[in-house]
Amino acid sequence: MSTSDRLLNRPRLCAEHPIRIDDDTEARQEVEQARFTLALLQTQSEVDEGALKKARAALTRAQKKLRACYEWIPLRAMEVDAFEALVGQHKPRPDTADKVWNDETFPRACLLACDESGRSEADWEHIFKHVLNGPEQLELCNTAIRINARTPDESLPKGWARTGP
Repeated sequence: MSTSDRLLNRPRLCAEHPIRIDDDTEARQEVEQARFTLALLQTQSEVDEGALKKARAALTRAQKKLRACYEWIPLRAMEVDAFEALVGQHKPRPDTADKVWNDETFPRACLLACDESGRSEADWEHIFKHVLNGPEQLELCNTAIRINARTPDESLPKGWARTGP
């Protein structure tokens, strides 16, 4: 596939947004310990393949345990035209801090349009009213907006892309 074909056939972005359901302290400690043990084994001059296999299995189990502490919300970006139409339906309000869209209504509308979990609008209303606090709501909605706005991945190092002539 050519570079041009890759761009022309780019799939809609998707993401899984984690919402913590259970205390993950113990699971995080297990992952950290398993990573440390594996790294220690890998730095030894004489590698015991059996111990490495056990350490990798322990890390996998710990990561699964950590993942189980979260509910993962599957999100998929809308078609570009649909996103632009949604922005148009939630125009900035005069005499507010709104710049691109209505900051009160657009984030939730974007989340609802991107959610692939099968939850209803009533489910989300309950979740926003009784389950998630303000920062959690903001982070979830921002994930939906980010995949549609196609903002750069913050984990990429500064200067990773060539921008100069």
